[in-house]
Amino acid sequence: MIKFLVMDVDGTLTDGKVYMGEDGEVMKTFDIKDGCGIKILLPQEGIIPVVITARNSKILEQRCKELHIEEIHQGITNKFDCLEKIIDQHSSSELKLNLSNVAYIGDDILDLQCLIPIKEAGGLSGCPINAAHEVIENCNYIAAHKGGEGAVRDFIEHIISCNHSNNEEDLNEQRFLLAAEFLLNLKNEDLTLGRHNVNDHFFYTVQEYVPSGTAEKPYECHRKYVDIQILVSGEELMQIIDINRTHECSTYDQDKDYTLYYSKDLATNVILRPRSVLILYPKDAHRSMPLKAAHTKIKKIVGKVLIK
Repeated sequence: MIKFLVMDVDGTLTDGKVYMGEDGEVMKTFDIKDGCGIKILLPQEGIIPVVITARNSKILEQRCKELHIEEIHQGITNKFDCLEKIIDQHSSSELKLNLSNVAYIGDDILDLQCLIPIKEAGGLSGCPINAAHEVIENCNYIAAHKGGEGAVRDFIEHIISCNHSNNEEDLNEQRFLLAAEFLLNLKNEDLTLGRHNVNDHFFYTVQEYVPSGTAEKPYECHRKYVDIQILVSGEELMQIIDINRTHECSTYDQDKDYTLYYSKDLATNVILRPRSVLILYPKDAHRSMPLKAAHTKIKKIVGKVLIK
């Protein structure tokens, strides 16, 4: 989860040009869309904007004041040390932050001291489309715009998208864990055949059947739900194959949430015995097969967890 957006200034927040007069720097150009992203979008997401630059500029101080950027660090050539101190200052015993919580956007080789370790730590590294070649090679996001022309806004929207994606993954994981714990603690009186609704995103069915099938039996796969299968009694062979190694042999049934697939490729064989737990994701095409020549009835719980 990204908690900091660290920005270089010249060539990133600006077009990189320095306008000088008799009394020094007289003008910098900033992009309004970048400013909107920093001032409005970042606070909505709980992301702290940080500016670290090697130059000193009163114009930059004024711009940061307008955008409510409190973490402004000028005249910094060792940007990485400065960044580590900022991370430590915002960490606590309850919330320990590190480079994986940082997104950094810069345009020139001085920014590599931060971009490379952030990328290696699992954070986000970005640059404008007109950044130095060495920088582009070390970034996992190249903005569609030049520095000072909306590149930072591009990167902000990418960060927000990544954070929301991580939130959905965390939510799905939490749902799986709670559903698995619920299913494993079911009592015999909860195992009547049929469907049992638990909440809006989770239900389970209790099934009894005799596994059967041949090499021509189709696989099935789901789109909206993840399966948590727990065998109660008997033995069963589940064959699983990646959906990319199959081809559809039926249209998608939206009400029952499945599509049938066929494949001649070798599948992964999983033997289920009482208390075995098998989790099947949308990419896992699967089919039930008899384990032995003598077909025996099995009883199974199939939990269905709605995914985001």
